[in-house]
Parts: sequence; C-alpha cells; structure tokens
Amino acid sequence: INLSRDPRFGRNSELPGEDPLLNGEYAKHLVQGMQEEDDLGHPKMIAYLKHLTAYSTETNRGHDSYNISQHDLFESYLPAYEKAFVEGGA
Repeated sequence: INLSRDPRFGRNSELPGEDPLLNGEYAKHLVQGMQEEDDLGHPKMIAYLKHLTAYSTETNRGHDSYNISQHDLFESYLPAYEKAFVEGGA
C-alpha cells in the first residue's frame, strides 16, 4: 500500500491510488479479506503490508533519495498503514 502520484512510476498497477483516505480503506479491507477464517476458524493466510512507506516519491526517481516532509509523511502516507494495522488487524 502506497500512494501513486506519478503516472510514470512503472509499478502503479500495484498501488491503489493517490487518495490517502481511499488508500487506507483499501488497505483495511485487503487485510481483512486476506485474513478471513476458514470453516474451522483458522486464518487462510496472514497479511503483511508490502512496499516501504513513502517509497513512491515525486522527483528524482531511481536515485534512492526519498525526501518527504514530515507533514506529507504523517498526513498522506502513514494513515493507510495505521488503518490497515488498527482497523484491519494486520
């Protein structure tokens, strides 16, 4: 789960979009769906959250420099992870 903000990013098809709220809802439901229990009450699988937080930067792609402001990190990137863990049960 990560934000997709640049259409040139080659892995956009793996990301739910650019909206932090919808991204969080997607992450929550993805985790819940993956961890549904079978008929015996055992989880079918254990979900984990792939992609590092704030990996999809806006500029200087491919240079391993991901400079994101604290404001953008806490307001845009981290809420989806929080929702997946707290509400989704990851």
